[in-house]
Amino acid sequence: MIRKTMEWGYARTIGAVERWLSGLVESASRRGGLIQVVYVLVIVGLMAGFINAIVFPVPAQNQGLIIYPSGGAQTIPEAIINAFVIFLGGAGIYLAYVSGRQTTRTRTVNLYLVIALLLVAVSVLTGLDIARLKSFG
Repeated sequence: MIRKTMEWGYARTIGAVERWLSGLVESASRRGGLIQVVYVLVIVGLMAGFINAIVFPVPAQNQGLIIYPSGGAQTIPEAIINAFVIFLGGAGIYLAYVSGRQTTRTRTVNLYLVIALLLVAVSVLTGLDIARLKSFG
């Protein structure tokens, strides 16, 4: 009985995720949004340093480091962290933009603006911490 319940819950959860993803991809491809998403992901990947992580890999003895303390080399996890920081800052800027367009509810404007400022602050502080760990400052 427990196995049947677990299998039912797993199938229901995976089915819901699969339907959500297929609907997302279908709506994005129908409106041309899939190209825009791929474009944004490529730009963020380039900004985060994925090419640098591939072309200038970390020496073999230091593969266990997440952030390699050198300006010349970069690890893949570090590039992923950089991409996350870029997305976080972009989300903050987008929420600040959305808060300026809200004219009906003042509480919503304040909430969006506070969340936007927090996201930008976390992004900047994380970026500065990564730069400090890489010995840039």
